[in-house]
Amino acid sequence: MRMRAGENEKVGDDLEKALYYATKFHDKIFVVKFSGEVLADEGIMDLVISDLITLKYEAGINVVVVHGGGKRISSIMDKFGLETRFIDGLRVTDEDTLEVVHAVLSDFNQKIVWNINQKGGKAIGISAVSGNLFTARKMHPDLGFVGSIEKVDGELVALFTRNGYIPVIYPIGADEEGTLLNINADHGASELACCLRAEKLIILTPVRGVLRNINDEDSLIPTLTLSEAKSILGESFITEGMKPKIESCIAAVEYGVKSAHIIGLKTHAILQEVLTEKGSGTMITNLSLKKKALPKKQ
Repeated sequence: MRMRAGENEKVGDDLEKALYYATKFHDKIFVVKFSGEVLADEGIMDLVISDLITLKYEAGINVVVVHGGGKRISSIMDKFGLETRFIDGLRVTDEDTLEVVHAVLSDFNQKIVWNINQKGGKAIGISAVSGNLFTARKMHPDLGFVGSIEKVDGELVALFTRNGYIPVIYPIGADEEGTLLNINADHGASELACCLRAEKLIILTPVRGVLRNINDEDSLIPTLTLSEAKSILGESFITEGMKPKIESCIAAVEYGVKSAHIIGLKTHAILQEVLTEKGSGTMITNLSLKKKALPKKQ
């Protein structure tokens, strides 16, 4: 079936805008964070990796991946009778938990790297210990082996991106004594984006973005300024898992990252968010520019 004239014009406009954004972001750095939910569904994994390869090898954008593995970690802990506890969205990590976290994240890392390479990309997997990427310290005694990042050395990551690779990083860092520490992947991605002077920080989530009602994706908040993002942190609709994501976006934008995005796992959500005006999730920026009007509070 042939498209009507108006439909042809719309497609032409969409392609022109996509090319504009692709040119605008050429050679910039995007730090993309996602969790184990991406790996849990082969279809979603294929689409996410397709988007990453398009950004890197067709649009010339330097993509850096940081990943977690929260649900799989909890599942394995439950299998072995280990208690899962969170404080402010951060996993309480004793020695046994750290062992599970390290094993799961290492396994996920290899699978992501393999998938990217099989689909024509060039990926390399590293932990945050590699090249002293994240030097950390214990955050709080109640959290156990959970690290707060004190220093980021992005030299190794920059070297890989300059040579055509997509670095894939799992957030196990170390302190100055060599003690391994579990670092929240959202916080790690934010710190890395700041260090690399990234254009964008993109956090993928199981939900569409920041929602005023967790059960209603039509309640999406499409854009937030820094002040708006800070003001909603204490609202009841901000879940324990969403809070560190918003905090990470705020920290990145405050440091100078141009924009931070919290988006869902729907078809080609990354490309829609960064290469179209409408976007697909929630954008946090230091500017008052809006993609569309902010929904009224219910």
